[in-house]
Amino acid sequence: MSRLLVDDVTKTDARALLNVNKMATISDIVAPSNEYIYASGANELTVVEGCVIAVGGAGIFKTANTILTAANLDAGSAFAVGKDYYVYICDSRIDSADEKYVISLNSTYPTGWNATNSRKIGGFHYGRCRKVDRNLQPLNGSSVIFGTGWESAVSNGIVPRSVWTLGHRPKCSPEGMVYLGGGTWVDIYLNSDDGAKGLKSEYGCAPMTGTESMNWYNFVERLAKSGKRLPNYAEFCAYAFGSPAGLDNANTNAWSATSNTGRGVTGSVVNAVSSVGVVDAVGRVWEWLDELITRAEHATNADYHASVAWGWDKKSPLNTGEKSYDVGNIYQYYAYSLAALVAGGDWNSGANCGARAVRCNGYPWLVDTGVGARGACDSL
Repeated sequence: MSRLLVDDVTKTDARALLNVNKMATISDIVAPSNEYIYASGANELTVVEGCVIAVGGAGIFKTANTILTAANLDAGSAFAVGKDYYVYICDSRIDSADEKYVISLNSTYPTGWNATNSRKIGGFHYGRCRKVDRNLQPLNGSSVIFGTGWESAVSNGIVPRSVWTLGHRPKCSPEGMVYLGGGTWVDIYLNSDDGAKGLKSEYGCAPMTGTESMNWYNFVERLAKSGKRLPNYAEFCAYAFGSPAGLDNANTNAWSATSNTGRGVTGSVVNAVSSVGVVDAVGRVWEWLDELITRAEHATNADYHASVAWGWDKKSPLNTGEKSYDVGNIYQYYAYSLAALVAGGDWNSGANCGARAVRCNGYPWLVDTGVGARGACDSL
């Protein structure tokens, strides 16, 4: 560590020089609010006035109230459903020129710019948005709370709670997430394989389940690698609120019809979106939760726990899932006594699927093709 600035009236000490480079080092980003970018319309963002932002150590800008639209894209002319976009402030290095804002699908820097003359200051997800009031109550086309036809009051747009900044974001990578409130972010989509032993929240993907040999433990492990965790039941109920219940004979409001034979892909049902913008919280696959209970029935099993009495299982049931190695045993009073909650419903649970639907009988080592997961993360 060294002294950056000194007070030298003789101006012979270089540390007394206050220039743009030093101001950039000191100021970085100073904003009147952590949420200095917000969704001001279905297809527009607003950068608030009064932010001081440094770019590349050579330019410092004070923002005005600025509206950004698809016209700010570095490529293309419209936003696409299911995509994550990044917002950059760019510096032409011309002293007489103001900052330029560019929206890009590129996560490093926008087309036509580089890492030294651009800076990522936020981002958002473009997807399905439910019509809600300021209290997140679902509205129908006539703006009546839970009025007739409210289930289909869904449109494409910037998901308002997906907008993030450098001061308002999750600790993990922010792509494909929405802010639930209370310092918690959750994945918009049921999790799929990221190809690197982690998980991702992505539109149009088959969610990972027991089909890929996943159990509760495996999701916990993979989410940890992605900097996330399983949500609890209270969080599920909060992010699922506003999602229509499933139907027995149709997939209109959720992927739930009793005639379905598989999970399909995330986001295929337009109406299956909650008030905060979470997709497929109802139907498609059950979601593992971070809550464990003991099952009520005192079951026995000749291979594992033959009698109702405290003791180690005769052989461990814990060594299941995508990884096969010794992980210890369980000391319990009866067979399969430990259960992890799952919520929401799966692809053929019909009208039983819903924003508070919960199942209490699945032990955490269960490998079930109808159970997946969604990640949660604390705010930075």
